[in-house]
Amino acid sequence: MVRIVNDDVAVVENVDIFTPIHDDPHIQGEIIACNATNDVFAMGATDIVSLQAFLAYPTDLPEEIVVGVLKGMSCFMKDLGSKLTGGQTIHNPCPVFGGISLGVTHPRNIVYSSGAKLGDVAVLTKPLGVQSAMRSYRDLQDEKRDALLTKFDEQSLLKMQDVAVRIMTKSNLEVAQAMNEVGVNAATDITGFGLLGHASNVSSLSGVDVVIDRLPVIKGALKLAEFFGHKLASGFGAETAGGMLVFMESTKVELFHELLADKGLPCWTVGKAMSSEGSPCALLAQDVQFIETEFP
Repeated sequence: MVRIVNDDVAVVENVDIFTPIHDDPHIQGEIIACNATNDVFAMGATDIVSLQAFLAYPTDLPEEIVVGVLKGMSCFMKDLGSKLTGGQTIHNPCPVFGGISLGVTHPRNIVYSSGAKLGDVAVLTKPLGVQSAMRSYRDLQDEKRDALLTKFDEQSLLKMQDVAVRIMTKSNLEVAQAMNEVGVNAATDITGFGLLGHASNVSSLSGVDVVIDRLPVIKGALKLAEFFGHKLASGFGAETAGGMLVFMESTKVELFHELLADKGLPCWTVGKAMSSEGSPCALLAQDVQFIETEFP
């Protein structure tokens, strides 16, 4: 949600709530904070005023786990130059965690998902495949372990999981800053609906087709996704605290890449906004290229 307060101030607010994805409380707290703030960054706001926690958990959940989650959230916000300011805690049969993030910026920096223009280049800032990597994280801990290890090497799985955690705990702040400096037409973060799901939203709101011809994925995640029946190869693999899909004029892409590279961050040109012959949609090109990669 965005509100233009006056000629100089715009306020962006976001709420994100989901079930835990990692057993380490501190890491889980970082993931919560990253996921909640990423929607604010996707709208071009780079100054996060605060994050409030929402924690719902069973009465028998050890207190040190809850404290660890809050510490993870707090540390993440401190790294952003902000803070965890409070929140709401309730009891619930199963744990559900989240956050309410508040950001401010100048109205000229606000970016919507409805502004992609004909000919815009689409750039993605994090590789895909978190869903499958974290499914393997869970399966290695239960009765599905043996079946998984008949197909995959444990060290390779652990490496994919490590990359996925780095993706989920890396803020999109630098991306938003680059967006402000370059000037972009539209952006969306990539989460539960997958790359094509979120690209479809941009497509329908902007009145253009979005054709994706490259998919950067965590190395090894494609085969893992096929094993689990996940839709990574078709563009619909679910992500948590994923990257940003940013639409800009082709003349701005090189500078955008350079600004992120200066921060030690990658990005990939993955597609283009094209004219629509019917209802606007997002789709994979017939010759889509898969790029197996790492993440800093």
